[in-house]
Amino acid sequence: MARLLAFISIITAVTVQVASADEVRHTTFAVAVQGTWAPSADLCKAQDKSSVVISETKYTDGDGTCGVDSVVERAGVPGPFYAARALCADAAQPGKDRAVNFIIRPESNDKISIGKSFDDLKIYQRCPAR
Repeated sequence: MARLLAFISIITAVTVQVASADEVRHTTFAVAVQGTWAPSADLCKAQDKSSVVISETKYTDGDGTCGVDSVVERAGVPGPFYAARALCADAAQPGKDRAVNFIIRPESNDKISIGKSFDDLKIYQRCPAR
């Protein structure tokens, strides 16, 4: 009986550890969010400064290009979302980098939301490949 209880305790401990692993750290952006994104189809065509380009290791918007430092993938509804930390060159002070944190939440295959917090997420749509 003691062995059975010990075995159950070990299985329970392993199960709890696996179940709590709801975030995964990455050094690159997920393929699902890579691409060019804009607030509207018209802005895709215009290559407007409001567009965002996400590559494997970079994030580019109207403020410049940032290199990804880390991306944390977290479970969410309806699917995973990503909390990213990037280092960006400061155009006003060359040679000085600034850290930027933002969230990317896929909405569908062609739409994502991006913002600095869940309160300011803005929807972007995928632009056709150039």
